[in-house]
Amino acid sequence: MKIYKAAIIGLGPSGLAVNKILYGDSDYEIIAFENEDVNKRDNYFGFWLTDWMKPFEPIIEKKWYKWNIEDNNINVTHTSSDKPYCVISFRKWKNHCLETKNKLKIKNKKVIEYFSFQNYFKIITADKSEYYAEKIYDSRSIKEKKGELLQHFFGVNITVEGHIFDKNKLTLMHFTQEKNLLHFMYILPFSHNKALVESTVFSKEVFTNSWYREKINDYLSLKNISEFKEDSTEKGVIPMFVAEEKNSSNPNIYNIGIRGGACKPSTGYAFSFLIKQIQLLKNSKKNYVNVHKFLEKKMDKIFIKFLKNNNENGRSFIKLASSLNGNEFQSFMMGESNLLTKLKIVKSMPKLPFIKELFKKDD
Repeated sequence: MKIYKAAIIGLGPSGLAVNKILYGDSDYEIIAFENEDVNKRDNYFGFWLTDWMKPFEPIIEKKWYKWNIEDNNINVTHTSSDKPYCVISFRKWKNHCLETKNKLKIKNKKVIEYFSFQNYFKIITADKSEYYAEKIYDSRSIKEKKGELLQHFFGVNITVEGHIFDKNKLTLMHFTQEKNLLHFMYILPFSHNKALVESTVFSKEVFTNSWYREKINDYLSLKNISEFKEDSTEKGVIPMFVAEEKNSSNPNIYNIGIRGGACKPSTGYAFSFLIKQIQLLKNSKKNYVNVHKFLEKKMDKIFIKFLKNNNENGRSFIKLASSLNGNEFQSFMMGESNLLTKLKIVKSMPKLPFIKELFKKDD
């Protein structure tokens, strides 16, 4: 009977990080379970360059030192000389995390259950196969929950003719006016003629691909882009609610990723926080770490309640962006803002709705 040093359930960005950061320099045998073909997945992860992400600078595919938050009438431009916005593709991250000294066996199977068995764990997959490991790293999480907000998106990587895009400036949020719906376009210009054009929504339900495509086409028409080549697409859902599981009483079971509370719900940013979580676990003797500070989580909770109960058209985001400079804005988005920045954020928000949400009982 073979007993692996660890079993990773789910080979998303956090599962891959476990292999690289926790076991990459060892000679241990690790097993990973992923019921989808990771070789077919490729999408971009965006983040601002923080200290904990600097070790991965060599695989960053593009940096922008300037970004916009806007609608059709107002434009706020931010710059940062030392904390650029960056992207890494899933494919690049996967290849980086699989280049290790350890031995990783990947099983394209769905895990049904696992439980303590003597001094290790027995893992049962959908085909009733059995596997054994000393530790479990579980990244499975609930992506959707009735009545809760989701950030969902659909993007198209396009190529156009001519010098159309400003490759030095990304559009972080271009808000469009929708009925009872918060929607914005997210544009990553990789060159003067290549860009990811993505339709993003904060709502309680995910839409059909045709809905997002219509918004993408509307935006491109607004920019006088009528002809383009579609190179690839990406789609995703990020919960804007706390989706973490309770800490396991078994010290050898680790809930990681969104399941372990790594996501920042108010912004939907997840990737860099997933990586930070694994880095913190490496230096911890516990099976759980706090990725976000108490005050950050409290502010997130109030903001999410505000979005759930008020028709927001993007003006609050634009007003917030107007009240901060580039470094302050990125520090807020990456959960590193100081007290002064937090006070500026509170001051920029609609006072009465936020006060109401502050004193409302939790659902």
